[in-house]
Amino acid sequence: MKEAAIVDRLKALIVDDSKVIHLQLKDVLADIYVEGQQLDFDDAYGFEDFKKLYRPGEYALVLTDLVMEEDISGIKVINYLRHEVNDAKTRVVLMTANPEKVPHDLLLRDYDVNAYIEKKSMTDFMLKLTVISLLKTYKDITAFEKAINSIDYVVHNSKDMALEDMLTETYFQIKSFLTLKMSNVNVDGEIYVDRKKIFPPLNVGNLTSTMESNERYEFEIEILEHRVQLVIFSSKKLTKTDLEYVNALLSNLRYSYFYTELSGVENELVLRLSNLIETRSEETGNHVKRVAEISYLLALDSGFNNKEAELIRSSSGLHDIGKIGIPDYILNKPGKLNDTEFAIMKEHSLIGFEILKNSRWKVFELGAMISLQHHERWDGTGYPYGLKGDEIAPEARIVQVADVFEALTHDRCYRPAWPIDKAVDYMHDMRNKQFAPDVIDVFTTRLWDILDILNQYKD
Repeated sequence: MKEAAIVDRLKALIVDDSKVIHLQLKDVLADIYVEGQQLDFDDAYGFEDFKKLYRPGEYALVLTDLVMEEDISGIKVINYLRHEVNDAKTRVVLMTANPEKVPHDLLLRDYDVNAYIEKKSMTDFMLKLTVISLLKTYKDITAFEKAINSIDYVVHNSKDMALEDMLTETYFQIKSFLTLKMSNVNVDGEIYVDRKKIFPPLNVGNLTSTMESNERYEFEIEILEHRVQLVIFSSKKLTKTDLEYVNALLSNLRYSYFYTELSGVENELVLRLSNLIETRSEETGNHVKRVAEISYLLALDSGFNNKEAELIRSSSGLHDIGKIGIPDYILNKPGKLNDTEFAIMKEHSLIGFEILKNSRWKVFELGAMISLQHHERWDGTGYPYGLKGDEIAPEARIVQVADVFEALTHDRCYRPAWPIDKAVDYMHDMRNKQFAPDVIDVFTTRLWDILDILNQYKD
């Protein structure tokens, strides 16, 4: 699928056979701005009209009615978008005045619908909140996909380029990511190797003086015994996630030069990317380490050889990578999520899969599958697809057990940590329900070793 261009305005496509609805939606959403980007609208009046107008990568948002030419026209719109052109990034809102005709089970099982609104109960506030949240999610997904691709490119090409050229390329990858993530932002930078400025060229001038009024960020690493400094000037303040991304890119550049085989970069790579998520979800990097080590232990005793178990350990850190696309107010809500919020939270499995699935890295390939399936349940009541029993990949079953037990025994924004005995009882009670019986049997056998891991990597 073609990547969307970086533009000053975001585009939405309204698909509804009522011109009145088109006017109402545009009137309510006319003043919507997301991080400096205004929302523009195109109009389609049915499924066939939609197919003529739609272009992959062009729209951040599609708002579609259910009943148009046919009772399932809206379903056909979503099917075309998700399955025929494989557009997973565009956010979709399904609207209807006929809720009795909505095939809820079908939508949940086969389609990635990001929001559902009944027209008769739709308020201006509800519509604005839904649209703003989805547009922010779209921007985060697009930017993070860019981040993954940038790291992938840098690591795979570093050995074939001179250090100065690779540093310059890395800077432009960083600049592209930041300008994609933040609209109307000016980003410039300077690069020093052993205190000598190598970028920008001398004829460009001194950025330090021209960017004095902007935010200044300095990063320093050592590569091949050279002291490397990167200075970023930004007209907007960078977030923790932005800073962690820059550190991830530089760190993995360092490791890619250090190791002779790409596999040597994997642990550092996954840890850095996982930390990008932890900075948003208010959890610690030790969560990732604990899940990784428990997964490795369970994998070894589940019949995987050491190399396979090592890959599971590395990939496990990516299980929640899709949370990059979940709004902060949901991700860090103290207390139980409502039905709408939980529906949005569940999307992180699909988002993570879409971000990772096209990478050349084995660790990302397995991470994509684990991200997609780690909330499926042995009894078939999980999400996103309701897989059951052996339909769930063994690696995902293992990471699920590790993730749930680790989460139960540590504080979360919505509840305090459970006592160990209560958490263990829960794991046993969920055998053959949430969890694969063979994995729980291994969990029981290695419980003391698992508790040692929790103690070793305390927050």
